[in-house]
Amino acid sequence: MNALMMRRLPARFGLGVFGVAFLGWALAVMPARATTHVGTLVPPAVMSQLSAISHQGLLVTLPPNNVLMSTIAGGLVHPNHPAIVYVGADYCPYCAALRWPLILALLRFGSLHGLEFMRSSATDVFADTATFSFYHARYLSSVINFRGYETASRTGQPLVTPPHAVRSLFNTYDAPPFAVDAGAIPFLYLNGLYIISGSPVYPEILHGDSWSGILAALRQPTNPIFRKMIPEANLLTAAFCQGMAHPPRMVCASPGVSIARHFLPKP
Repeated sequence: MNALMMRRLPARFGLGVFGVAFLGWALAVMPARATTHVGTLVPPAVMSQLSAISHQGLLVTLPPNNVLMSTIAGGLVHPNHPAIVYVGADYCPYCAALRWPLILALLRFGSLHGLEFMRSSATDVFADTATFSFYHARYLSSVINFRGYETASRTGQPLVTPPHAVRSLFNTYDAPPFAVDAGAIPFLYLNGLYIISGSPVYPEILHGDSWSGILAALRQPTNPIFRKMIPEANLLTAAFCQGMAHPPRMVCASPGVSIARHFLPKP
């Protein structure tokens, strides 16, 4: 895995207190374009756009560009409803990039409530990457158990300490031999079958764009954002389907997901 596609957390979960250091960047000194909408609820109209893009992507048969998955066995495994766990931080530009295909995949199986507009750190690489935050979000689904943990704000202040079971997962599987580097974010755990440590989508393709610009790009088959994001959403969807006792056929047997399934790593 390319080490540039991940961020390390400043402290390991196993230390008990989730010690993300305050980085000292104040929202007050950030440019107006960066702070517009940040931290506000995503309105129903935008959620509807995301849902429509998500379901239209099921017909896209482009292969995924970069898999970056590892196979594992164990941890929090649910026999019928896949346990999906995301660990990231609002400041992280690689988390910002991963959230887009992750949200598109999740919306195929349920609904997200409380999702907020977010931008990555103003002082990191690919500053102010437009994205969303799971900090206040709730996911409702009859077939998937998803939990998203944003451990720090875009200014580096601590937000959430994941529960012990999630910290144990992170410390065990976000480290060699399952991951190239220990303690990297974003980290995505897929029901004891796969992990992603780092982002399969490079944030450079989103840099300088707005939420509306990215949403528009996700409707244009020739746009690089479309060609990166939609296949990765289909790959995540294929991974979700692998852990289901009764996968919904309209999603899991769709053309895009059927193609993506061939790119899942073999046990």
